[in-house]
Formats: sequence, structure tokens, C-alpha cells
Amino acid sequence: VAAAHDAGINVILDWVPGHFPSDAYGLANFDGTALYEYADPREGYHQDWNTLIYNYGRHEVRNYLAGNALYWLERFGIDALRVDAVASMIYRDYSRADGEWVPNYYGGNENLEAIAFLRYTNQTIG
Repeated sequence: VAAAHDAGINVILDWVPGHFPSDAYGLANFDGTALYEYADPREGYHQDWNTLIYNYGRHEVRNYLAGNALYWLERFGIDALRVDAVASMIYRDYSRADGEWVPNYYGGNENLEAIAFLRYTNQTIG
């Protein structure tokens, strides 16, 4: 990052808060429960990438992810974040057929928790 900055180049990090590996070596079922992901696979599993979806409704998850964003920006001097897979975050029916997703509180397809998380993160790092 420092070398890029010395050359007059800003650094944009491809940041992925939309999903995480489903293998046993990371956050999946971290404490034996669905701590970071949704328990219901219709909300917590992304079939396109064989990954798990963060449960943005949990304060701990939001703080973990926002803290991760701050870490990259403050510790390493990253200039900006490009958020990967935003559409898959904000639409509960993204790449899913009827019956494969759970509507939000109002019956819609928007992931209200993910939208609130993105707003929270923007305010936190802004």
C-alpha cells in the first residue's frame, strides 16, 4: 500500500462482507451454533458460491464486519472499499426460486438487516 501511495496510486480493496466460507476452518458454526450466519439455510446459505451469509441482524456480526472495514482502512491505509456482491446481500430472493427464501418482516424481498448494516458501516467509516 505504501509503495502504491508513493507512486501516486490510491488503493481500493475488494471487501467481501456478503458471504463467507462454509468450511470447518473459519466462522461457520464457530461455537457450534449459527453464530455469524443465519440458522435457516434459506437465509444463511448461498448456493451459487457454496458459502454462508452473514446474519446482519446480530449486533456482534455488524460490529465484527464494520471493525474489519475500519481495520483495513486505518491499519493498512487502504483508500476505499469496493463491496462485493451487494445485490446478493440486499435481496433475500437473489438467485433463489420461490420457496427458497424467507420474506422480510413486511413480506418483501429486501434484506432490511443487510441494508441497515451497509448504512451503519458507511456511517462508521465515513
